[in-house]
Amino acid sequence: MTGATGVGAALDARPEPAPATTRPAPQLGLGLVGYWLLVPLSAVLLLAAIGDSGGEAIRFFITWLLAVLLPGTLLWRLLAGGRSVTQDLGFGAVLGLAWQLAIWAICTAIGLPLLQWLAVGLLLLTFVLVPELRPHLGLRGTAPAPPRWWHAVLVASLILAVLRTVATLLRTIPLPPEAAGRNQDFWYQLGLVQVLSYHIPPPDPSVLGEPLIYHWFASASIASGSVMSDVDPPQALLHLWPVTMVITLVLVGWAAGEALSDRKWVGPLAGVLAGVLPGCLQLAETPIVNLAGSQVVQSPTGTMAAVVLLALVGPTLLIVRRQSGPGTWVAMILLLGLAAGTKPTVLPLMLVGCIFAGICDWLSQRRPPWRLIVLSGIVGLLLLVSAFTLVGSAQGSKLQLFAALRVQPFYQAVTGDRSYPATGGWIIPSAAGGDPRMILFVVILVVWYLVIEAPRLLALLGLTNTPVRRDPAYWWFGGCVAAGGGVTLVLSQTGYSEYYFLSGVLALGMVAVVALGADLAERADVLSLVITAWAGILTASALYLFWPTKPDTKTVADAAAGLLAPFGILAAVGALVILLVNRARGAAAMSLQLIVLTIAAGLPAQVAGLSNGVESMVKSRPAPDETSRLYLTQDEQAAMLWLHKHRKKDEVAVTNVFCLPARYRPGCNDDAYWVSGLSGVQLYLGGWAYTPANLGAVSDASFLKRPSPWPDRLKDSLNAIERPTPQLLTRLRNKVGVDWIVADLRAGPVSPALEKLAVPAFSNKDIRIYRLK
Repeated sequence: MTGATGVGAALDARPEPAPATTRPAPQLGLGLVGYWLLVPLSAVLLLAAIGDSGGEAIRFFITWLLAVLLPGTLLWRLLAGGRSVTQDLGFGAVLGLAWQLAIWAICTAIGLPLLQWLAVGLLLLTFVLVPELRPHLGLRGTAPAPPRWWHAVLVASLILAVLRTVATLLRTIPLPPEAAGRNQDFWYQLGLVQVLSYHIPPPDPSVLGEPLIYHWFASASIASGSVMSDVDPPQALLHLWPVTMVITLVLVGWAAGEALSDRKWVGPLAGVLAGVLPGCLQLAETPIVNLAGSQVVQSPTGTMAAVVLLALVGPTLLIVRRQSGPGTWVAMILLLGLAAGTKPTVLPLMLVGCIFAGICDWLSQRRPPWRLIVLSGIVGLLLLVSAFTLVGSAQGSKLQLFAALRVQPFYQAVTGDRSYPATGGWIIPSAAGGDPRMILFVVILVVWYLVIEAPRLLALLGLTNTPVRRDPAYWWFGGCVAAGGGVTLVLSQTGYSEYYFLSGVLALGMVAVVALGADLAERADVLSLVITAWAGILTASALYLFWPTKPDTKTVADAAAGLLAPFGILAAVGALVILLVNRARGAAAMSLQLIVLTIAAGLPAQVAGLSNGVESMVKSRPAPDETSRLYLTQDEQAAMLWLHKHRKKDEVAVTNVFCLPARYRPGCNDDAYWVSGLSGVQLYLGGWAYTPANLGAVSDASFLKRPSPWPDRLKDSLNAIERPTPQLLTRLRNKVGVDWIVADLRAGPVSPALEKLAVPAFSNKDIRIYRLK
C-alpha cells in the first residue's frame, strides 16, 4: 500500500477473509458459557440494585437474544458471508433490529402482535432444516473461531458498558410511580411505545385523529420487546432497552473497527472507545461536557441512530472495496430502511459519506464509481420518501450559522442573547450586528466545540495521510464525520435537534480514529507512543484536578481563559513531547502521535465519571426537586398506571394536563406527555409541543409556548373538567368518542358536578378519573 498506484492497489493489499477451514470450530465448554453468562447476570443484578424487577429483566434480555441478536446474526452470515464472529455478532445485532421491526409491523397490522414469536421460531427452524443454510447456523458458521482471549475481553467490555450505563445514566431515572422529575421526552417516547404496541401505522397519542409524523422505529423496537417479553412499557423504555442498546453499541463498534482496519486487535479498542469510555476531551471540571457519547437515554432515536450508522459500515465497506455480493446489497437495503425511520440525521450523513467515497474512487480509478452512484441513489430515494412520513421533528428548522452555540457555556451571560432557536436571520443574533467582541466570542465557542470533539474529528486525518487516503472507505468515514460536525453548526432546529447530527457520528468517529491509528502504526516506535499517551493522561489529569474554575464568567476574556486555556496547555505539552519522541517527523507519524495524545487525554475525565457513577450506586438516590417543572408526584403516576390496567384498546380520554408544570395558562410550556405515556390512553388533546402543526408554525415564540393549533379542543377539554355540562359531555361521548376524564388537581380546578355527570372511577390526592356515561 505504500506505492501511489491508486485505490486498486490499496484494496488488493488487504487480506482476504480467511476460509472456514482455517481454524476448527470453537469448543463452547463450561468456561466460555460461564464467561457469557456473566453479562446478563451482571445486568440483572445492577438493574435490581436500582429498583428493577429481576424476573422482567431476565424475560426482556432473553427476548432480545432470541428475537433480535440470534436472527440478525444468522441473517448477516447468510447475506454477507460470515467474515468473522466479531462482525457477525456486531453487524448482525443491528440487522436483527431491522428483522424485528419487519415482523412486528406484519404481526401488529393483523392484530396479533404475539405472533412475532411464531415468526422467530419459523426463521430458526428454517436454518435448522434447510441444508444449504446449516453452515450459517451456530458458532461454526463460515468464519474462523475466535480465540479464548476474545471471549474474555469482549465479556469484560460488555460488563463495563452495562455498569457505566446503569450507574451514570439509568440510576438517575427511577421507575414510575416513584415521585421524581424526568425529562418530558421520556413520556413522549413512552406514549409512542404504548400506541405502537397495537397500531401500525400509529396515530399521535396526544391528538386524537392525527397521524404520527415522527421517526418512531426505535419506539417500535421497544414496543415489540415489551409485548413479546410481557414487560411493562415504562421499565422496557427507561431501563431495559438502553442496556440492550449499549451492548449492541459495543458489539457493532468492535465489528466496525475490525472491518475497517482488517486487524483483530482494533475491534476491542474501538468497541471500548465507542461504548465504554467514549472519547471526549474535558480538561477542566467545569464547564461540564457530555461524556456519555452516543448513549442518550431520553432519546431512543438518537441512541439507535448511532448503532445503525455503525452497522452501515459493514455493507458499505464491502461495496466500496468491491467485495460485495447480492446478499450484501440486501443487507444494505434493510439497514437503510431501518435508518430511514430511526432518525432524520442518519441518511443525510450516509449520503455525504457516499459522495466523499465516490469522489475519491472516481479520481483514483478514472472511471465512474457506479456501485457508489447506485448506493447514493438508493439513499436519496429513501431520504425523499421518509421526509414525508417519518421526519416529524424537523419542522421549523432553518439554516442559521452557529445557532447551536446558544446552549454552549457562558453564551447567554456574555452575549445577553436569549433568542429562541430557529428564530432570527442567517447568522446567530449575537454576531449579526458585527460587534467584533461578539464575533470573537463566537470564534472561541466554535474552537471549543471542535477541540472537545477532537478525538472523533481526527478521523478527517484519513483524508490526508498516505496510504490510507487512497482508500475510499476512509473518505466515507471522513464525509460522515465532517457532515455530522459541520451541519450542527449551520442548522437551527426549534429544540436544538441539530446536535443529533453530531451525536450520530460520535461512535463512528472514534472507530475511524482507532482504525486510522492502527493503519498508521505499522512501523511506529511503541515506546514513543507510550510516552505520548502518558503525557496526555498526566497533563489532562492535572488540569482536571487543579485548573481553577470560574462558573460566573460574563466577559469574553474570562470565557477564553476558562474554555481554551486548558487546551492550550495540553497542546503545548503535546507538541513538545511529539517533537522530542518523533525523530522522523513524517506526516503519518505526527498524525499517529496526535491521535494517541488526544485519546489518552480524554480518558481521565471518562474514568472519573465512571468512578463517580459506581460510587453513587451504594448511596441513596437524591431526593427529587419538587420545585422542578418536570416533577411528577407519586399519586399522579399511580393514577395513570391504574388507568393503564383498566383501559381498553383505543379508548379516548379528555384531560386538563397540557403543560409542565401541570397548571395550564396561556404561554405555559406545553410539553406534558405523561398522561398518555403512562396510561396508554389516546388523548383528545394533550401536550402539543412536538406536533408538526406546532413546530412548523410561523412564530417568534419558543415552540414550547405557542398557542394550541387546536383551540377548540383546548376549550372543550378545560370546560369538561372545570365547567362541565350535560350537553358538552354528551357531545364528547357520542361525537368524539371520549371514554374517560382525567382531571389533575395540580393542573387546575375540578368541578364537583363531575361526580354526578360522570361515573367516578378513581381518585387520590392529585387525580380524579371519571368514566363518561
